[in-house]
Amino acid sequence: MLDRIKRAIEEHNLIEKGDKVIVAVSGGPDSVCLLHVLYQLREEYDLKLYGAHLNHNFRGIEAQMDARYVSDLCEELDVLCFIKSMDVPQYAKRHGLSSEEAGRILRYDFFEEVAQRANATKIAVAHNKNDQAETVLMRLLRGTGLQGLTAIHIKRGKIIRPLLNIDRESIEKYCKIYDLSPRIDKSNLESVYYRNKIRLELIPYLEENYNPNIMANLVRTAEILKKDFDFIDEKAREVYADLVDNQGEQGLELPIAGIQKLHNALQSRVIRLAAGQLLGRQEILEYKHVQDVLELMQKGLTGKRITLPMGLIAKINYKNICFVTGEQEDKVFHYELPTEGSLDLKEIGGTFETRIVEREEVKEISRDKYRKYFDYDKIENELNVRNRREGDRFYPLGLTGSKKLKDFFIDYKVERDERDRIPLICDGDEIMWVVGFRISEKYKVTDKTSRILEIIFDKNREVSSDNYLALS
Repeated sequence: MLDRIKRAIEEHNLIEKGDKVIVAVSGGPDSVCLLHVLYQLREEYDLKLYGAHLNHNFRGIEAQMDARYVSDLCEELDVLCFIKSMDVPQYAKRHGLSSEEAGRILRYDFFEEVAQRANATKIAVAHNKNDQAETVLMRLLRGTGLQGLTAIHIKRGKIIRPLLNIDRESIEKYCKIYDLSPRIDKSNLESVYYRNKIRLELIPYLEENYNPNIMANLVRTAEILKKDFDFIDEKAREVYADLVDNQGEQGLELPIAGIQKLHNALQSRVIRLAAGQLLGRQEILEYKHVQDVLELMQKGLTGKRITLPMGLIAKINYKNICFVTGEQEDKVFHYELPTEGSLDLKEIGGTFETRIVEREEVKEISRDKYRKYFDYDKIENELNVRNRREGDRFYPLGLTGSKKLKDFFIDYKVERDERDRIPLICDGDEIMWVVGFRISEKYKVTDKTSRILEIIFDKNREVSSDNYLALS
């Protein structure tokens, strides 16, 4: 078995000499075997190993005994061990997740935390061949797409799975040979959980009545589909890189028209990639979530939004679909602005009043920083009010060229925390007015102006009658 694992390491470039490897150790046969195997290979690959164990607080005293076993095993092998206890049931309840999904998320967050502390290059987890077959069958029964049927990947980023091609029987035999006495989770022997039913009831039934090689066939299916998936995923990433815009503290945006031009297979992947960029895990979106986003784009109603798992929010933002997290939501706003009427901006407190007047009706131009006039006939798109985006530029009144909005704020010594609260009046994507500061040179009133758009931002203050400039 050791030779088979070494071949997998070499074939898939799982480990390089000198790697620091975090080994996820639950205390069960699979993870104990993985730790012991890597311990045996440590000199050949010049490895520095660290153990990582998360107590999920599902099994009371049994879980505490698992942690003690892992600690003792690591001490015996002279491997530094990190152990942490987290309230997974409470996390699952708070985020509306299943216990299994919540545990998986917190486990990998913990492993990444340990990897950063140890400056580790790899995180080894102990999924095996049986896990792979069970996962393919489980996802097929629940309903999934191509990505779901590729199941468990042997390598993804820092995550490596050296035992993925090793069956459970061989792993248990290895543990007996080396007298490792791993912990046994008795709940794995009961047909209570969905995966356990597949493992203990469905697969044995299929082996006996349909195909004795069902396990091997399921694993081979995942391997075949992964090649197709990798090709499509590569194309999706290329498309996504071309479409994604406004990346930064305020989330990201994708043009609705650009997504709708794509093949359906690429549309769903682009949406998952957006989720992955913000949450670190694109698989958090299930099929129904992706369909909800596509339906939201189809309706195209500005301001409409839906809430997705892990606090991710998708909303229509003018002609774009905007993805933000719950923490970012408070910072981001974008509304259509009527040319005649009013708009309450609840995010910062205040009201915009707009009206269109003939030029001869305006005898003098306001110098008040919250009342401005614009050449209405130069407006080409829908008016909207929003806060800043990454890469914003505009043409400040009095200058001949454009200027980065970031540099403009720096020049005016606007505090970083305040920049997200400053509304921008825009003609489509073009900034007309940085409210409270300057308007754009491109929209100023001139002798040729026939119609004027007046915009007032009311922050519960008096507008001084002295703040006017007479029109010549």
